[in-house]
Amino acid sequence: MISNPLERKINEYLQIPGHERTDDQNAFLLFTDIIKLYENIKSPEDISEVIEEHYYSIKDKELTAEHREIFNLSIERRNEDYQNPCKPGKHHFKEKGETIDKFCEILDIKKNLLFHQQIKAIEIYEEDVKASDWYKHVKKYQFELYQLFKLEIGKDFDENPLKYFKTFCLKVMGISCDLRQTKGLDAKEHEPLFKQHMQEDIYRRYYGGTPRAINKKRKHSDDWINKKIENGDELTIAEKKFRTMRRHVEIHKEQPQYKRYLLNPMESPLLEYISKGEIENNKHNRRASR
Repeated sequence: MISNPLERKINEYLQIPGHERTDDQNAFLLFTDIIKLYENIKSPEDISEVIEEHYYSIKDKELTAEHREIFNLSIERRNEDYQNPCKPGKHHFKEKGETIDKFCEILDIKKNLLFHQQIKAIEIYEEDVKASDWYKHVKKYQFELYQLFKLEIGKDFDENPLKYFKTFCLKVMGISCDLRQTKGLDAKEHEPLFKQHMQEDIYRRYYGGTPRAINKKRKHSDDWINKKIENGDELTIAEKKFRTMRRHVEIHKEQPQYKRYLLNPMESPLLEYISKGEIENNKHNRRASR
């Protein structure tokens, strides 16, 4: 018998077939479930669009937390799973870890720190992904990665990696983000950039003169920004703003406070599970040696 009134009410509503529940009953079940999973939810108004997308879009949220914890597993820990004589590679810590390590380099996320606190609002562009070791790794091991993460990579990944990158962010790592499509040119909005490039004499020195047509200026400025990126030069504020017209993945500033994401790396359920496994293995080995 369930003594807690709230649990009793939840159980009562769960017994009702989904198609027979009222909207209020479904809203109540949704709210109580989200409270269990996410921090800082006191009322339905606290459930943002970001939390809703995270809640509905990710089927196995605990697995995304595990992937973050695999990132902080040492190479030795990963290899113990890989070399386990009983069930080698049972959890795929080594293979998953190699892919996740390369992904985290793109977002500049460091090991042995709280993963969640390191996620910053940032735009990731196609050229960023193509310049990464993660991109080369995905190209090389597409079949194997599908087996590991069960996500379609797409035949156009070589030329269009952002779609899969966005999916990997959300579905594998639980990082809230959006794929932003190419925007049309707003000449007035980007007039400061054109003025900057004219003052720096970019058009005359490198493109044969300052064009009158806005689309020509856009083309030359776009090319100049590419050259600066290739050379590792810092973009100006106007150039960064102009670059956002390109197709990119936007990592959100607001990230869902899923409870397991907030655990200290040393409190990781995955680490606890591995430690228990080591204890059991040691017991088994001691019994076998008697």
